[in-house]
Amino acid sequence: MNNYSIINNNNNNNQNTISMGSLTNCRFVQEEPISSGKWLSLARITYLDQNGVERVWEGATRLTRSETTRIDSVGVIAFYRRLLHHDCIVLLKQYRPALKAYSIEMPSGLVEEQETPDVSALRELKECTGFTGSIKKIGPVLAMDPGASNCAMRLVTVEVNGDDYDNINMTSFIDSQRFKEPILIPVSELLEKLSAFASAGFIIDSRIDAFAIGLVMGNNSRKNKIPTTLIM
Repeated sequence: MNNYSIINNNNNNNQNTISMGSLTNCRFVQEEPISSGKWLSLARITYLDQNGVERVWEGATRLTRSETTRIDSVGVIAFYRRLLHHDCIVLLKQYRPALKAYSIEMPSGLVEEQETPDVSALRELKECTGFTGSIKKIGPVLAMDPGASNCAMRLVTVEVNGDDYDNINMTSFIDSQRFKEPILIPVSELLEKLSAFASAGFIIDSRIDAFAIGLVMGNNSRKNKIPTTLIM
């Protein structure tokens, strides 16, 4: 007998989700500090597993999270649109000391005190790229690296009007922000371009790579009329 369980979906297409079973009995016990810096701390976390056995884990925590929010940061999925032009994704080419390499990533940053996700997203977009935009969607709370830290974020979808005067004349911003280079990639070429960057030695942000893969798989399923539940 297997440990799979069926989770019923509240829809009318008679499709269900398969789960490997329920692990609802795990429980946090305590957290003890190991070391702390200016931005991050390392802690020893004691918890009980599903069988009641006490176990220990080590995890990092950001010290910048406000007590009024459940997230540390926002990531911005910014669509750049101009009349008679291909839709583009706004990304950044940036040096990341922790990686010891340059990365290709979405605009993102820490949420400041008393900031809402939408305000934070528009601020980060402006600071990182010079673009202004309008909010289209705010996603749920997401874990960033659950095996190593409690860092959480929200993805915010933003539309940038490329025909707006402020979004066309950005020379002064780009000239003054050489440590971050905004790049525009056509949506239809996103996965291909990311692969090219990876081949050139850049580290690709996992979130934008997953997004690019999802775009390709979604397009393929529509072309081939494959039910989305069959895409693995």
